[in-house]
Amino acid sequence: AEYVPMRLAEQCCGFRGSFSVRYPEISAALASDKVRCVAETGAAAVVSTDAGCLMNIGGRARRVGEKFEVLHLAELLERR
Repeated sequence: AEYVPMRLAEQCCGFRGSFSVRYPEISAALASDKVRCVAETGAAAVVSTDAGCLMNIGGRARRVGEKFEVLHLAELLERR
């Protein structure tokens, strides 16, 4: 595995507990930003330890047709 820096890595993905339910438009916009940033890197996968972020990023990526994998760190380590 190789670490590829991502633009706006520190920005929230938009899930954050009930935030995505209370503010769905803002949540979707943040998730779209995150998916664009991942896609810009050209990486084959995005890896995180936050299940909520992974679900939100993965769902948005599927809806817009992005093909990168969305993995928990444990899944990546299991492949090694």
